[in-house]
Amino acid sequence: MKKLNLFQKFDFANWQKGKKFMIQGIKYSEKKGCVSLDVIIVEDNTDYGDTSVSNLFEKFKVHLVNDTDEEDVERYAVKDTIIFKNIGKCSVWGDYASQLSVEAVVEVVE
Repeated sequence: MKKLNLFQKFDFANWQKGKKFMIQGIKYSEKKGCVSLDVIIVEDNTDYGDTSVSNLFEKFKVHLVNDTDEEDVERYAVKDTIIFKNIGKCSVWGDYASQLSVEAVVEVVE
């Protein structure tokens, strides 16, 4: 079957509960036309139903859809802790569906 991924929905709001996020890298993405962050999970208290499972220190990409100018990169710094204010498109991808890419609006909290 083709294009089945068009019918999958990732529940980011529930997935982010119990987690803290920190910026690991910042750049302007010419391809996306916005600021792009590499974000790592620095705290993961999510109940996955298996105590051996954690996403602590895993990394994912966040595209800041409202930050469309190259100068917007300066609004963020490596090691900033962020929260997600608004979530757009979420894509789960990769050979094992283990990669995450998110379009969002974030706020620096630390």
